[in-house]
Amino acid sequence: MHRFTCTERVQFSDTDMAGIVHFSNFFRYMERVEHAFFRSLGFSIVDPAHAGEERVGWPRVHASCDYMAPLRFEEEFECELLVEEVRTKVIRYIIRFWKGDSELAAEGRITAACVRKDPATGKMKAVEIPQRFRDKIEPAPHEMLRRPDRK
Repeated sequence: MHRFTCTERVQFSDTDMAGIVHFSNFFRYMERVEHAFFRSLGFSIVDPAHAGEERVGWPRVHASCDYMAPLRFEEEFECELLVEEVRTKVIRYIIRFWKGDSELAAEGRITAACVRKDPATGKMKAVEIPQRFRDKIEPAPHEMLRRPDRK
């Protein structure tokens, strides 16, 4: 799968004194849609141990967000996750936030590394993405990755 969407609603606690979503909350939204994407594939972001493999984790090594239009209290919006790239040890996502009238409110990017805890040192070490993930996650077509003006 290369695309996942879900609908959210702006909560009062997400907003600033002007009644619009505080910029930092877009990072929470990005994490929520990523977790929902994993669940839709039958995974959890908290990976249980699998036969013959230790668990993996997905720490962020990059996160950014560009803002185009405000989201306001009680407004519904669509979160669209696109898999931008799957490398040997890293997955890159583009996450778009669409207002009800198909206006792009924001566009974020996350890069998550696949890691395992080194039993000897206890430190996280980047590892190859296990095949069970690679079998279900693929990059979106290039035309979907270009930032559109409208849906």
